[in-house]
Amino acid sequence: MKKFFAAILSVALCLSVAACGGAAADANENDNTETGATLVSRTVVEPTCLTEGYTEKVYSDGYVCRDTFVPKTDHKFEEYRLGADPRGLVRSACRYCGTERVSYVLDDISTDVTVDPARPRPKFTARDDRMIVAMIQETTADDCIRSIRAAEQTGAYGFMVYVSNLIPQEQTFGQIQRIMYCTDLPVLAIAYGAGTHEQMASLLKLSVSAGAAAVDMQGFMWVNGDIKALQRTYRSYWEERGYDMSFVSSAPAEVCTQPSALEKQAQFIREIHALGGEVLVSMHVGVAMKAEQIVALAQFTEGVTEGVDVIKIVLTGGTKDTVVEHLKACITLEKTLKCKFSVHGQSTLSRIMCPMFGSYIAFCVDDYDTVATSIQADLQTMADLFKGGEPSCDLQTLVELFDSPDLRGDVR
Repeated sequence: MKKFFAAILSVALCLSVAACGGAAADANENDNTETGATLVSRTVVEPTCLTEGYTEKVYSDGYVCRDTFVPKTDHKFEEYRLGADPRGLVRSACRYCGTERVSYVLDDISTDVTVDPARPRPKFTARDDRMIVAMIQETTADDCIRSIRAAEQTGAYGFMVYVSNLIPQEQTFGQIQRIMYCTDLPVLAIAYGAGTHEQMASLLKLSVSAGAAAVDMQGFMWVNGDIKALQRTYRSYWEERGYDMSFVSSAPAEVCTQPSALEKQAQFIREIHALGGEVLVSMHVGVAMKAEQIVALAQFTEGVTEGVDVIKIVLTGGTKDTVVEHLKACITLEKTLKCKFSVHGQSTLSRIMCPMFGSYIAFCVDDYDTVATSIQADLQTMADLFKGGEPSCDLQTLVELFDSPDLRGDVR
């Protein structure tokens, strides 16, 4: 009997909705042609980020119908300010759901820089915990300075500046020096795509001379020949010397096994050290690897790359299974590797989790644009997460921190 009445009620509701959209109101919406009731009120409810919009009609017989539904909108942010906020900081909150947003008006951030050659050079590897690094990819020194100072206020521990992104007239000692001295935090100079290997090396040495704390030396520099074919050629050579070369079977990109190229890399590292800087060797391997292979690659790189300060391995694979391999490798490397390391995949999940499991660097973005892709970790979130050096929240807080449209249900 209950099921019978439920069915009748369901049919009645369907009929009432149909009437609301059709015969419930005439062209003037003044009466209900089926019941004779007159229209008492008509209210348009605007959509928000929480609810759909609709039109509600109330009739004299108590009948209420809703139609003309409108999809939810984006957040409606309204700015506000706290008394202690620094100049250039803009706070806003959604008037409907309360979601908060913090940004900086970069034009209001000073680009004045005092160069003090007596200032001690900050050390990129000085931290005992994690390094929250803001990626700076501007094309002029002034814009780099604004972005660095904004990111410093957000909570960055250091910076990675793409000096190769600077327009040619800005790639001078004076302009690069302004960038390096605009902050007391360490700056890692990167010269991806700056031309030949010698041109990249020259720009990196110029950056250290201008005050950079460290440079990124790509693993393929000075390799002469097909890098993957050379890995196969030299596999037995290095195995005879006690190295685990299991990673070669994955054919990773940017991994140097050629002795003559490794000697040139060692010479470059000696030159950077002589100038007072440190060297991070980076390998964007372009493949997914098992934890054992990642560990073998890092240990091989530490053993054959004389003087390296940081080893960076960037892998593919954003599935949960591949990220687990990244985390397992981080746990092992933190116990066995002598130098600092940075391991993560090209996915949001891996970039967030690996620093929690021992990877030294969290590469972050303070302001997303066409250059900074959405897979890169958000600086504000990572700075909040790692307050005090180690993850400072429980699992529930972590879920809340990353419960955003960019991350929720998306393992990239």
